[in-house]
Amino acid sequence: MLKKQRKTRIILVIIIAVLIYNEYIAYSLKKWFSWPTIHCSTSSKCIKILLVADPQILGEQYEVYFPRGLISRWDSDRYIYKVFQKAVSHVDPHVVVFLGDIMDEGSVATDDEFKRYIERFHNVFHVNHRAKFVFLPGDNDIGGETEPLSIRKMKMFQETFKQPDVMHLGHIDMFKVSRIAYTVPKREKNISHLQGNRTRIIFTHMPLLFVPSTFVQQVVTQIRPHAIFSAHDHKSRHISADAETGERILAEMLPPNAGPVWQYQLNTGLVHELMVPTCSYRMGVSNMGFGAAVIDGTTDTMLYAVLWLPSRFWQLYMYIITLSMICMFIILILCQHVWFRIRHKLRRGANNTKHTV
Repeated sequence: MLKKQRKTRIILVIIIAVLIYNEYIAYSLKKWFSWPTIHCSTSSKCIKILLVADPQILGEQYEVYFPRGLISRWDSDRYIYKVFQKAVSHVDPHVVVFLGDIMDEGSVATDDEFKRYIERFHNVFHVNHRAKFVFLPGDNDIGGETEPLSIRKMKMFQETFKQPDVMHLGHIDMFKVSRIAYTVPKREKNISHLQGNRTRIIFTHMPLLFVPSTFVQQVVTQIRPHAIFSAHDHKSRHISADAETGERILAEMLPPNAGPVWQYQLNTGLVHELMVPTCSYRMGVSNMGFGAAVIDGTTDTMLYAVLWLPSRFWQLYMYIITLSMICMFIILILCQHVWFRIRHKLRRGANNTKHTV
């Protein structure tokens, strides 16, 4: 009896240890030891930005099989919620920007499904924070890539997230550009607070400088941005181009190393585009993360880092391995128990035979 209780306790301890590590410790370790801290030299002209790319809240049409679909949506939502809360507390941003593809099936969703996806989105990214929020639609929200652009879905998105295409915060002017709908907001030239030493930032779902075009040239010429933040490709990249023409000069991957911070000067005649990786582990890439940027108006510099996230698939593999080992352990115990009973019966039978003789 005591041996059985001891074995049961060992199994429970293993299960609890794996649960605690996967659901709590792994996230804290990533935050403490891998995420860099970026800050400005001054607080008067410093804007911190948290960038969220391609969360793609899982839909109900492609994830249909019960209970797999229900479990997949629940686990994906929980994962994104946890890492987002950690990122907000780590960066303490003035602005949180959602760079599109908020939903995975928004472009093909019914009206009721669209509303449910939006409700789930608000639950996943719920946070009590003073930050300003910026929302952009992606092709998975309103179409425009594999499906035709849906004017209806675009209006539904705009009605859900009522925002202008040009916003201002401190010394920063923020422009929302859509390569999907080919829309470019106009600069407000005759407003006094736009004069002087302003920093112009473009937010777009689809990258601009990575694939040059006449539209990209129009955007660069019209807005004259210092920096661009984009998403869509689910990977982390940096592209620099001529600020006058938009002609690409450099394109490089930003590797998922622990802790690097990149610094870019914003007054050198170059425009820098940072492509932010997806934050969802369901997007077919092994490295997920959030973008974190600091715009320092005093020194005209931008600090940028990627907050790389723990691999949820490795955590799920750990659950599978642990459960498999426990099942094997239980099977061995049962086999051992059955063998002991069989051997005991054989011995009793042999003893009875000897006694009879």
